[in-house]
Amino acid sequence: MLVERVLALTTTVVLAGTFPLAVVAAVGFRDAPFGSVLRPFPVVILAFVAMKAPTAVDADLPDAYFLVASLVATAGVLVSAAYALVLLTERRKL
Repeated sequence: MLVERVLALTTTVVLAGTFPLAVVAAVGFRDAPFGSVLRPFPVVILAFVAMKAPTAVDADLPDAYFLVASLVATAGVLVSAAYALVLLTERRKL
């Protein structure tokens, strides 16, 4: 049980540390065509932090909390993938 909490805490810290980098990337590339792919990344990272943080601090939350956080993360990844697909197929307006 202790190993699980240590790994969850490490994962939470690493994900939280990547959040500022995701914000910088999303803001820095906002005018580039690739910027639309990066725009959902901060939301996805925060959703993953929200899913992992309760495990790190041994909090007991309802399953609906994890379901909502998972849905937000999944929707963000799907939006990013859709933008990447549009970018790679060159079906965007110039």
